[in-house]
Amino acid sequence: MKREGPIRYSRQQVDRRCKKLAKKRLVDHLGNGVYVITEDGELYLEGRLDTEDWQYIEEEVNNKLDNESIEDTDTDS
Repeated sequence: MKREGPIRYSRQQVDRRCKKLAKKRLVDHLGNGVYVITEDGELYLEGRLDTEDWQYIEEEVNNKLDNESIEDTDTDS
């Protein structure tokens, strides 16, 4: 990947990709080729949204921790 200078992608390539991201609601199309990133888009970039099954990563971790604590209390009895 290029580290400096302009990245050479055509407007059509960028528009095509942004349309796909908009369908997934990771960006919103404002018109005239202008897009803005959504909250889910930010979470995805931060690694906190799994787009494979559309689960928020924190929810998965919290659910696993909750299940483990329930199992621990069950085995303590």
